[in-house]
This record gives sequence, C-alpha cells and structure tokens, in this order.
Amino acid sequence: MERSWSWRVAIVVAVTLASLYQLVPSWHYFKLAPEVRNTDAYEKSVPRWAPNPKKHLNLGLDLQGGIHLAMGVDVDKAVKAKVARRADEIASWLKEKKVAFDGCASSADGAKVECRTSDARALEASVSDGYGGEMYAPSGAPVGTVQFAFMDKVVQEFRGKAVEQAEKTIRNRIDKWGVTEPDIKRKGVNQVQIQLPGFKDPQKAKELLGRTAQLEFRICDDENEALDALRSQLPACPETRDGLTLPLPESGCWTVENVELPSGAQRTNTIVAANDRTQLAKVIADKVKPVVDSSKTAVGVGKSFVGEGPFRKPYYRTFLMRSKVELTGDYIADARASYDQAAIGGGKPIVTFSMSAEGARLMEKLTTENVKRRMATVLDDMVETAPYIQSTISSNGQITLGGGKSFEEMNDEANEVALVLKAGALPAPVTIFEERTVGATLGPELVRKGTLAALVGLGVVLVFMLLYYRASGLIADVALVLNGVLVLAVMSMLGSTLTLPGIAGFVLTLGMAVDANVLINERIREELRGGKGTKQAVQLGYDKVFWTIVDAHVTTLSAAVVLMNYGTGPVRGFAVTLIIGLLASMFTSIVVTRVMMEYFTRHETARLSV
Repeated sequence: MERSWSWRVAIVVAVTLASLYQLVPSWHYFKLAPEVRNTDAYEKSVPRWAPNPKKHLNLGLDLQGGIHLAMGVDVDKAVKAKVARRADEIASWLKEKKVAFDGCASSADGAKVECRTSDARALEASVSDGYGGEMYAPSGAPVGTVQFAFMDKVVQEFRGKAVEQAEKTIRNRIDKWGVTEPDIKRKGVNQVQIQLPGFKDPQKAKELLGRTAQLEFRICDDENEALDALRSQLPACPETRDGLTLPLPESGCWTVENVELPSGAQRTNTIVAANDRTQLAKVIADKVKPVVDSSKTAVGVGKSFVGEGPFRKPYYRTFLMRSKVELTGDYIADARASYDQAAIGGGKPIVTFSMSAEGARLMEKLTTENVKRRMATVLDDMVETAPYIQSTISSNGQITLGGGKSFEEMNDEANEVALVLKAGALPAPVTIFEERTVGATLGPELVRKGTLAALVGLGVVLVFMLLYYRASGLIADVALVLNGVLVLAVMSMLGSTLTLPGIAGFVLTLGMAVDANVLINERIREELRGGKGTKQAVQLGYDKVFWTIVDAHVTTLSAAVVLMNYGTGPVRGFAVTLIIGLLASMFTSIVVTRVMMEYFTRHETARLSV
C-alpha cells in the first residue's frame, strides 16, 4: 500500500475516535431525565476523563420547552430622560459661559428643554454655539423662557440606539445568568424577542429582564422647607412613642424626621407618608408637586418600617432631593452581592460596587463637595438608602437594600441587583407584550418524532444503498453513519443548539452524503464497463467525480452561509447544522470511502460488486 494511504487511514481513525470522545458529555446529558439535565447531577455523571461537561448538544426551545417573551422598550421615556439630562448639561454650559439665566429643566410635556432668562437672545446664541448640531429653538416658547428641542434625525437615531442598548443589556444579563443558548433579537421598531430554552420560571425571567436597574446618586435637599406647607392640608400621621401607627390614613399624612445640616445644626423636616406606593404617588401628584419647585427639587419615594420581627410592617415616605442626578450607574465597573458584617445581627445582604476611573473621579468630587449631607441611592425610582457622607468616597461603595424580608429573599435581591448593575441598566422601562411558555409535554414529543423521522430516513437510505450497490453500498453506509457521528460531535464541541429545523438540516446533509456516494459508485460502474480493471476503475472514478462533488457541496454551502449570516432563530439553526453536515459529507465521501475502497481493491485481481 502507498504511504499516503496509511496517513489517510490514521486521519480517519483519529477523527472517528475524537468524534466518539467528544460525544461522551452529550451521551450522559441525554441519559438523564429532562428535569435534572441542567443541575449538578449532570456534571457529576460525566467521567473525569471526558471533555468539558458544558460541551454537549443543547436542545432548542421547540424541543425541550422554555419561555418565549416579547418585550417592548419605552423609547418615549428614554427620550424624555435624555431631554432631562440635556437640561442639566445646558445649565452647566451656561454657568461656564457666564450667561444669565434662572434655571433649565424639561418642559411640561418632557419633549423640550426650557430655560428661564431675561436675555433670551444671548442665551439662545450661547446654547446654539454649544449644541446647535443637535438642537434648535422652536417658536412659541412662553414669555421669559427659551425652549430647545432635539432635531428629528437626532431623536430617531436615539430611539434606535435605545432599543439596541436594551437588546445588548438583556443579552448581557442572560449571559451572566447562565441560560444555555438563548435566542435574542429585535422585533419590529421597539421590541426585543427573547427565547430561553429549558428555563421554567417565567416570573423570575420577567423580574430580572424587566428590571430597569437605573441607579442614581442624588444629594438630599434637607434645607428645603416646601413640605411644611402641607401640615395644614394633610392630617398628621397617627403615632406613639414607638413610631407610626399603621394603617395610615388613605389620603396620606405628614410626620417629621430630625436631620443634621452641614453646619451642624439640627432641623425637623416634614415628610409625607402613605400605606403603599400607589397611595403615596397620588398624594405626591395632588399635594406635594404643587408646592415644590421641580426645576430645583425632585421628590423621591422610600420604604420604611415600624415594628420588629414578625410584627414588622412597611409604609412609604417621601424624600426631597436635588433635581440634578449627580451620578448614575453607567459608571459602575463591577458589582457583587456581599454581607454587611457591621450591621446589627451581622451578615445582612448588601450590594458592593466599584466605579470606573471616570466614575471614581466624579464620586470623589461629589462627596468632597457634600460632606455631612445625605446622599440618596435611588434604584429604579426607589430610594434604597440615604446615609450621611462622612468623608470623601471615590472608587468603592455599597448599597444597603430595603428590609422587611427574610434573609433568603434579601440575598436573592442582592444577587439580582448586582447582576443587573454589572450587566448594565436598561435605557428605558420595558413592557411584556407577549409571553408564551412551551410546555414540557411538547418538547419531548417533538424530539421523539424528529428523532424517529431522522432514523427512519437513515434506515431507508442504508438499506437502499446496500441492496442497490451491494459491497460498495455497504462501504457508503459505513461512511454515512460516520458522517452523522461527525456532525453531532462538531455540534457538541461548539455547544450548538439542536432545533427542529436543525434536525431537518441534519437529515438533508445525510441526503447530500448519499448523493456523493451515488455519483462515485456510478462513475466506477462506467469505468468497469469501459474495460478498466477494478483498482484502476476505483482510482479513475474518484478522480473524475472529485470536482463534481466539490462543486455541488460548495454551491449548497454558499446558500447555507447566507442563511446563517442573515437568518435568525430556526433558520440560523438549520443553516449551522447544514454547514457542519456539508463539510462532514465531503470528508466522508471523498476521503473515508476512498480509503476503504482502495483497501479492498489493493490487488490487481480484486473484484468489487458495485
């Protein structure tokens, strides 16, 4: 035998053994019951000598069940938030340029920046110099004010980026969550479609993915006396020496808290309280906002408690804060759940975080300028904590979460908050437009039918090849089985997801492999009819049909690559399986079968039934 033949045999044997080795994790994965496949029981079942347990075939949503969500991004709110941030930027710009103005804030509809000034012309000229590329001054502004609006192209671009950022943030959260092979893609103008194969808790998925995780740091406005006027408009909260008495009046009520001012003086501040957040929101809209200057002061909502242990009950209260958001969670570089050993009782779950270099600089500047003031940590519009700044803070900090929960609940919340902060905040709130759970009975049924179809198709092909081509058909059958093993091994190595369209692609590649073997056998028949010897007929048959097989496979491969690049979901799964199968088919039909054929026809007197 030629030396090159020995090398080809070695390659075939090595590829076969490597494929079987790579399928060991998948074998152990599918031996287990579906409900325990994604638990520690699976990893313990895989032998130590086997490949990484994570490198196994995964089943798609259509095969193993899971959750399908369509989430809509509130791009209008994202635009309003951008307008509010731009109002702060313009105010800082005007101060730097020493332009006279009384304040800048969002307009009543939230669509424009509105600045109060006595010199409208000078203010408009200054803002146009700094922001003329994105904003313009529309007509019709109230007397004594100048309004600025974003250009249409800027708004459209920002809306698109908001949905794009939401998609990226959701993907980051799911990746850190550990869900295997999720399918995440944009749908329509402002929707993101999410498929989580194998995940069975839709409520937890909605809570994690829908949490905006907008983290803000604001300085409390403790010198503000605006709420004192409400003492004549609302009833006083009922209280005893031990604190408030619940339930509170449905109309809301007022009470006081003692705060320490930077000067060292004490002040009794008025706060508004209610039984739940909905009641308090109504009181804020009806009573609080009319007495507060929204351009300078923001009204925050926090959760407090009365009582201890099992008798501990919550109520909601107001915080007055400066309207300017001093710092956001965009500057957080890392976040993790931890425990506050200094807390009473020890070990209370908290979230610790570290800032980026720029965030650390801004935090240091902020805390240096506001020592002895309270800084509110606002997460998703809820004041989680408002401690006094005792000294300068720079790169590290912590968030103390609200109480009133069991240790396990607080620990879960700390882990969720840390995850979403680390993965990034959503640019705007999201809404669940569509929710669908694929049941556990549908997945196994599809797997059974799809597997049965593949096996029946394979069996029919094997029998046909054996009956029609006899010995050469048997060689083709061996190569066909190896082709299937190769496809599954490569998919397992890549951690690919097998879907119902993927099974269709797998069956199609088997057909392509058979087609190549049919071409080879028919060409060998023609050479034998032409009077060639068996050994020469085999060599000529493979040589003459080589480029025909390559052309057929490359043509189909090109179409599959296009499907993979531009398709999504099931189409992409079909394309990936097809590409892997086509490459495996070329190897088995051109290399594997030729090695076997040349072995059985190595003598000049050899005969071949074809």
